[in-house]
Parts: sequence; structure tokens; C-alpha cells
Amino acid sequence: MAGERIVVIDDDPDVREALTLMLEPAGYRLTCCATGPEGMTAIGRDQPDLILLDIMLASPSEGFHLAYELRKDEELSCIPIIMISSIGQTMGIDYAKEVGSEYVPAERFLNKPLTTEMVITTVRETLAGRSGLRGP
Repeated sequence: MAGERIVVIDDDPDVREALTLMLEPAGYRLTCCATGPEGMTAIGRDQPDLILLDIMLASPSEGFHLAYELRKDEELSCIPIIMISSIGQTMGIDYAKEVGSEYVPAERFLNKPLTTEMVITTVRETLAGRSGLRGP
């Protein structure tokens, strides 16, 4: 069901704009953040229904650290996370196989470049399954 609030955390303005153009016409409400601290502030201020989180922000692994922090927080641990990155292809690592593990604490992983169909399908499926997510 559209109308859910999504926080996007990605340092690339083109990715933030592309995700906005993909998701807002489908009815999702986006808050786009360029940094991890900005994203955490947005999440703490108004808890979203979903987080789209890039891995490489100020440091190559900042996205992982944010996800670990969110999973440790009692109030925020149930928010589904979709990690997005091009690093897996660059490094030859299939992060999607590690989804849900301690290593990749997210419900889904999307490799860049992103397509509208890929993003909308993944967002819908993740939001539809959020009631079965692990809680605190």
C-alpha cells in the first residue's frame, strides 16, 4: 500500500533524485538525506516505514555501521532496511546472499544501477513483509 514514509540515505544527489522520481509517483513519501548523521536525525524525529541505505557514505562502510546501530536500538530495530550499493559488483561480493545475517543487517540488497521496476517491486515486497520482521 502506497503512502508509507521512506528515508533515503545516499550521498549521491543523482541517486536521491532518481529514487524520488521512482517512488513519489507511486505514492511513497520520501525524506532524502545526504549523510548518515542527517539520516539518523530524520529517522529519530519521525520513524519511517522503510529505509533505503547506501553502503558507501562518508566512509566505505558507513552504511553498514548505521544499519548495525539501527538494529541495536529497541525502537528502531523493526524498521526494514534495503541496502543499495554498487560496491558489491566492484568488489566481486554478492551482498544479497548475506542479507539478514549479522554481516548485512538488512531485509534486502539492491545493486546499482537501480531501475524503477526493481526499486518499486523491492519496496512493495519489503513493506508487505514487514509484519514478519524480527523485532527488538
